[in-house]
Amino acid sequence: MVDSTIEHTISRRDAAPLARLHRAAFPGFFLSKLGEPFLEQFYRGYVTDPTAVVAISRDNAGRPQGAAVGTTDPTDFFGRLLRRRFLGFVGASARATLKHPMAAPRLLKALTYRGDAPTGRQGALLSSICVDPTLSGQGIGSHLIRGWTRRAREMGAERAFLTTDAVGNESVNSWYLRERWVLSDCFVAHGDRPMNRYEYDLREVDEQS
Repeated sequence: MVDSTIEHTISRRDAAPLARLHRAAFPGFFLSKLGEPFLEQFYRGYVTDPTAVVAISRDNAGRPQGAAVGTTDPTDFFGRLLRRRFLGFVGASARATLKHPMAAPRLLKALTYRGDAPTGRQGALLSSICVDPTLSGQGIGSHLIRGWTRRAREMGAERAFLTTDAVGNESVNSWYLRERWVLSDCFVAHGDRPMNRYEYDLREVDEQS
């Protein structure tokens, strides 16, 4: 297991290495196909937003080994992200559309994403968690997700949720269950994509302290 320290802030300088790390961790996923410029804009959104929930692991040289990012206010966070980083997303989206014209509908969906929050439920959203694939199996992911839940609780959230693919994603789904996240429901996302939604009672963090 890697002896890593979890920090709860990222800087603009972290955006590019986190974008590269994200693509390496998820090479075939849609956001990765949009390219590093798009992902850089995504991660920059978590630098200054007051609702951002961040857990980042670094090596001894300060380089990111992995990160978990999210927000305590998913309903409004993504609207602010798009407004604040509009020009950056426009440029990155144009390049992505030229490379992958058929991705345009999903790109529009990504730009208007609001977190897929459970109907009538409030909570913190874990938007993304990724680890350097060369460090897989060394416990960094567990450090990150536990650090993220603690931080979300410190920021006042009582529950958290995340979504992940339901099909062809067995190891990830099993991992969330081992980390004590509870499968709350399933739904079909854009493009007939089956998804699982997991929730975590953040009040358990108080009991573990």
